[in-house]
Amino acid sequence: MKSFDFFSTLMPTSQQNILNNCEFKIIPQGMQLYAQGDICNGILFLTKGRVRVVRQNENGQSVLLYYFSQGEQCNVNFTSSYNSAPAVGTAIAETQLEGYDIPVELVAKLFIEDKEFQRYVFDQYVKRLESMATVIEEVRFLSLDTRLLHWLQSQEQKEINISHEQLGEIVGTSREVVSRILKSFEKNNILKLSRKRIELL
Repeated sequence: MKSFDFFSTLMPTSQQNILNNCEFKIIPQGMQLYAQGDICNGILFLTKGRVRVVRQNENGQSVLLYYFSQGEQCNVNFTSSYNSAPAVGTAIAETQLEGYDIPVELVAKLFIEDKEFQRYVFDQYVKRLESMATVIEEVRFLSLDTRLLHWLQSQEQKEINISHEQLGEIVGTSREVVSRILKSFEKNNILKLSRKRIELL
């Protein structure tokens, strides 16, 4: 927990309470941290890796809400745990994760008693709102194929290991639509397709 920027700003008693009660966890890639509708009972503070949070519709399709990564925690996780309310999304480990799980009772106590911890939590909400506002803006003003291409080009590598179903979750459409768009990209020599792998040209 000492690697989090906010930790050094907390009151000494808050720091000690966290160190005494946090549990270090390693979570494998692809694991579901919690599902939409679950009531979370602990809050994960991530020190390594990246998590994708998606919202599933009644028709079975999903849309990306946001990512969270090193130095962050999940707002859906926090809200569900803090309010004992069903989670409004599903969180999936995109990579192997490392982090600290803190009991919700302690988080609630810190949120009330330590202004610096409260500031950290609100900062996380601001980041998530900005991220979701960007998603809404893209859905409203950009075509699906443009959004898909933008996402592929925003990745750090030319070879991307991802399924068409996962891409559908990210851009908010079905696997079949994603496959059709990707095939048109391949036809126009933008990328090359193979099983669960996309190579940008």
